[in-house]
Amino acid sequence: MTEHLFPIWLSLKCSLLSSVINLPWGIFWGWILARKKFPGKIIVQTFLYFPLVLPPVLTGYILLSLFSKHSFLGGMFYQLFHTQFVLDWKGVVLAATVVASPFMIQSIKEAMENVDVRLEMVARSLGADAWKAFWTITIPLCQPGILAGFFLTFARSMGEFGATIMVAGNIPSKTQTIPSAIYSKVLLGQEKEMFPLIVAAVVFAYVGLGLSYYYKQKKIIS
Repeated sequence: MTEHLFPIWLSLKCSLLSSVINLPWGIFWGWILARKKFPGKIIVQTFLYFPLVLPPVLTGYILLSLFSKHSFLGGMFYQLFHTQFVLDWKGVVLAATVVASPFMIQSIKEAMENVDVRLEMVARSLGADAWKAFWTITIPLCQPGILAGFFLTFARSMGEFGATIMVAGNIPSKTQTIPSAIYSKVLLGQEKEMFPLIVAAVVFAYVGLGLSYYYKQKKIIS
């Protein structure tokens, strides 16, 4: 793959992986926040949504401190799986996953709140256990909200820059994403070479955001 196309491919791959990783995380916390009451809930919710307001560069610095090879978490991953996040494409996925996670959680939380719990109670009265009722009633009814969160997470991941450059760096043909490639070309005065990157960024962002609004509207109508 050429150096010019690599940032597009890497951004697409890492954004899709980030969205997939965020799915179970978003379903779990969306359900907790929508259905459960417990002491300190506002503290937990604030922590989960903190990446929305925290400067992405600071988020990246925190991730860099936590997942470097010399830290406890980073060292554990390296010892167990022989993998590292710093200056590696996996760091792109890590940064995008953390920064975009609130979008998935919020979308699924709203979907969970709109599910009539009486439908779950009917399923339980007919012999379904809580787990079966969740997967056969709640999840199908939340599907538009889940898909809306998936595509919004994808769009946010595509545009991630600050946290990514702190963790994964900006290495051509290794960790360079669309935003970091655009940044590099501006610094080098190579604006004429930015056109494919700009087109890709706009198309992916528009499609991701458009699909998110489509499924969100579908959820409202249903």
